[in-house]
Amino acid sequence: MAADSLDVLSGFRRRLVLRLLGVGVLASVLAGVAAFFIETERLDETLVDQAALEARTLVGGGDYWASDHKLRAFLRDHAATSRDFFVLAELYDLDRQPAGEAALPDFAFVENHFDRGGHRFPAPGDAWYTKTIIDGSPFLQVMVPLTGPDGPVLGWFEGIYRLSPQTLQAIRTDVMQIVGLAAAAVLLTAAVLYPLMASLQGHVVAAARDLLRANIDTLKVLGNAIAKRDSDTNSHNFRVTVYAVRIAESMGLGDAAIRSLIKGAFLHDVGKIAVPDAILLKPGKLDEAEFGEMKTHVAHGLDIISASGWLADAADVVGGHHEKVDGSGYPHRLSGRSIPLAARIFAVADVFDALTSERPYKKPMPVDRTLALLEEGRGGHFDGGVLDAFRAIMPQVHREISDSGDRGVEALAETILSRYFRI
Repeated sequence: MAADSLDVLSGFRRRLVLRLLGVGVLASVLAGVAAFFIETERLDETLVDQAALEARTLVGGGDYWASDHKLRAFLRDHAATSRDFFVLAELYDLDRQPAGEAALPDFAFVENHFDRGGHRFPAPGDAWYTKTIIDGSPFLQVMVPLTGPDGPVLGWFEGIYRLSPQTLQAIRTDVMQIVGLAAAAVLLTAAVLYPLMASLQGHVVAAARDLLRANIDTLKVLGNAIAKRDSDTNSHNFRVTVYAVRIAESMGLGDAAIRSLIKGAFLHDVGKIAVPDAILLKPGKLDEAEFGEMKTHVAHGLDIISASGWLADAADVVGGHHEKVDGSGYPHRLSGRSIPLAARIFAVADVFDALTSERPYKKPMPVDRTLALLEEGRGGHFDGGVLDAFRAIMPQVHREISDSGDRGVEALAETILSRYFRI
């Protein structure tokens, strides 16, 4: 697998690990929150059931209804023997009127934190409760119906129940255990899924690489087919691509802009497929009608690439490489910066290579004479800034291309393609 592919896979796997860990942490937190509420609700219900049972035991005999000291004894006994106990108890008769009340002196302040008139009188078999945190300790206000041996309602019991620090610690321990189990389950699931997801991503990357390679091959085939029809060689496309990319690099263009420039360089004359051979291959100067026909290759080229979303960003070069900065070009007579920068860059590379290359109908022009002609076009045909960038890199790049030959320049272009189209 290519180094770029390994880089992509490595980056994906790092992101996958981080995301799985992030999901694990989030799932653990959510599980902990859910566990806390579920455990607390379960404990509340258990305590309410316990309170109801104790209250019904308390009033097993009728003499308790008129005896506050029995209620106080009930509270003292439970406070002495249980870590969770009632700190206040009150009885209501069938008319829902108070029939007895008692409280532990040390916890008399608790009553002020509850709305004693806001309770409900539940039906037989049901219970009502609410919970309040006082000085960091939870207290339950409980209201349960009291029934006799045969099931009739005798009245209601209201109590305020204190949960001990030991009970709170037990809740915390349960919650932490559940959180730990949830986190372990999530991380174990992630560990099981990671190899599968990484393997699938490897297949996706390989398929994407093959698809990109197919797109690039199509790009080259289209461009080279037109180049060979026009000049009996496809080296022109490779050379102008190298020139254009080197100019763009020296001007600091980003990778995305250079990828668009490369596509445009290969396909700049794709519309010539619609130009008749008699005009395209005519060795002499074209007359006005013939030149008008030749100029239609720009519109044809734009029409051809519009059928492909992947080639759409080649439009700047395909549509603008015959525009001139003074507005005398075609097809839209654009001028200055209204001409896309990629088109201004390509225009310099294209004209330089066309003049210095041999064609069936002409000999190559010397480099010094070509540079002089380009200078004559400064501010007219060519962008001055682009021309300066080209002159700075031209000696080295021209020597590199000249020494490489047709096969070597294709290898240079392939290196550029591999760098900017990385999968």
